[in-house]
Amino acid sequence: MAVSIRATTEDDRPAVVDLLTRRWTSPEILIEGEMIDGSRLPGFLAEDDGEVAGLVTLIKRDAEWEILTLDSLSRWSGVGTLLLNSVVGSAVESGIRRLLVRTSNDNLDAFRFYQRRGFRLEKVVPGAIDEERKLKPEIPLSGEYGIPIHDEVVFARAI
Repeated sequence: MAVSIRATTEDDRPAVVDLLTRRWTSPEILIEGEMIDGSRLPGFLAEDDGEVAGLVTLIKRDAEWEILTLDSLSRWSGVGTLLLNSVVGSAVESGIRRLLVRTSNDNLDAFRFYQRRGFRLEKVVPGAIDEERKLKPEIPLSGEYGIPIHDEVVFARAI
């Protein structure tokens, strides 16, 4: 596999909307009660032979960047790591020294992925997903491995 990573552009928006809809039910992602259109955020696109292989979207703040979504379309292929490495490199170039990511309590694969790449558990927000489900009812009640989804888990990494 010869995967290339590049910054997203406005021309990528239809492909980004499609991927976010397939993976997240829509490009609209809830964070702390605020609906954020992930398709309009900066990020990086992974391509393999001209086909989308993955995507990461970012909320860029002055002191830290937050990974809103990170998706590899072929698990265990290294695409997620390549995307994350692009984020880290760009953050360092921009003088950013901290990355943040949130996930739900059922996403054990994300727990493994981020911790193996230097992220540390920062906090658990009990009931956060239950509250978000009131605004976005399409959020499933259970997720990976049949685990009920209730809580948000925040990981952070100094870079």
